[in-house]
Amino acid sequence: MNRLIKSIAGITTLSLIGFLIYLNLVGCITIPNQHKGFPPGVWRGVIYIYEYKNLIVTEGRKEVISRDVDYESKSKFIPFNFEIHYDSLKKPIMIVMNGSERIVFDDISIGRDIRNGDDTFRINLLPYDACLKGVFEEDKMRGYFIVQDKKDYFMPFEAKYGQDHRFNKTNQRTADTVNGTYQAIFADTSVSDRFNAIGEFSQVKNRVTGTFRTETGDFRYLEGEVDGNKLLLSCFDGSHAFLFEADIKGDSLIGMYYSGKHYKTNWQAVKVNSGQLEDANTITTLKDKNQNFKFKFYTPEQKLIDLDAPEYKNKVKVIQIMGSWCPNCRDESAFLNEYLKEHSNPDLVVIGLSFERYPDKQKAYERIKKYKTSLNLNYEIAYGGMSKKDSAAAALPQLSGINAYPTMMFVDRNNKVTKIHTGFDGPATSQFQKFKSEFDKTIQDLLIQK
Repeated sequence: MNRLIKSIAGITTLSLIGFLIYLNLVGCITIPNQHKGFPPGVWRGVIYIYEYKNLIVTEGRKEVISRDVDYESKSKFIPFNFEIHYDSLKKPIMIVMNGSERIVFDDISIGRDIRNGDDTFRINLLPYDACLKGVFEEDKMRGYFIVQDKKDYFMPFEAKYGQDHRFNKTNQRTADTVNGTYQAIFADTSVSDRFNAIGEFSQVKNRVTGTFRTETGDFRYLEGEVDGNKLLLSCFDGSHAFLFEADIKGDSLIGMYYSGKHYKTNWQAVKVNSGQLEDANTITTLKDKNQNFKFKFYTPEQKLIDLDAPEYKNKVKVIQIMGSWCPNCRDESAFLNEYLKEHSNPDLVVIGLSFERYPDKQKAYERIKKYKTSLNLNYEIAYGGMSKKDSAAAALPQLSGINAYPTMMFVDRNNKVTKIHTGFDGPATSQFQKFKSEFDKTIQDLLIQK
């Protein structure tokens, strides 16, 4: 009996000690947010190119942001606007806004960091291999924009609830306007980095929307404002993170362009009636126009795509040279998918040939699968190799070279290439409708040929 009492007493003592340890651990954890998710409504996001780092201090194991009122003016950042909604199952949805475009990201997970009690989030930016990841409180998010198919590529990200401005809450009024068309040149110290562009801008009061068209694609939907004699434009679409700054000097713009974490260059532009770029149908050419076009590549499902195979015999083929990381390719993929739905024809096929960032072939296959699934694409996409122009040129030696992703090839029933279109004038540009009409005419002309 005495042994039993001593045993019970020992167990009780151990339980009491364990309970006290538990209380001590719980007491060390602070839970800043008891909410289960983000508050719905308008948010303003900021991706930092570089931060005013002196204002970041450490308190124990936690980073604490201590900022003065002039913090943003001391940092270089890419702002964007978004909304949080909830579907019928109470799952959060992020809707990113650039100009008239609305991009829906609904692959969102929310959790809890058991080490410190922080609420965590991860927003997968499909179809790209990128995400926004971090912690959140009731009206704030803090973390990183991470591009997963690039090595060590991440940029600090923050967002605040209830803010609907993009750059500045209030802007200085100005008599200058950037409404119209601009002939532009983007020029770094290296001649190889120079490229021409056409700026297309619409200004209403201080708000500016528009894009830049180039000979290899467009900059998609840009949004910003005129503040005094300054033009500020930005874009974030899950892949692109762009910032344009410029001084307005009459009909001229002189400024700096920032793309993501590393790249920046000078740019200048002058207002014109209509800009000029090289014809997209003349940039890439065939080495031998009389030679039949051939290639053999595998899809992620290990289906061999061979233009000489019976299933492609006597058919018109559109070959899309692309990458799952490429926003212009995404726009082109959406267009091609829609065209196939609206113009279903057994004699017309589209084949994607994707060049990916992952050196590992299996990872590249997985990336293509996710891209195709997330966009609900109804055409085959094969793997071509690494996402370098040299790799694409080596994979397609019959071409003079690959100058841009995407590049589109039109192949007739006899496997002769009839046209090669470099780049893509997407829905953000003034030329999108013209491109669609020309595409349809090219396809119809090829279909009537026997």
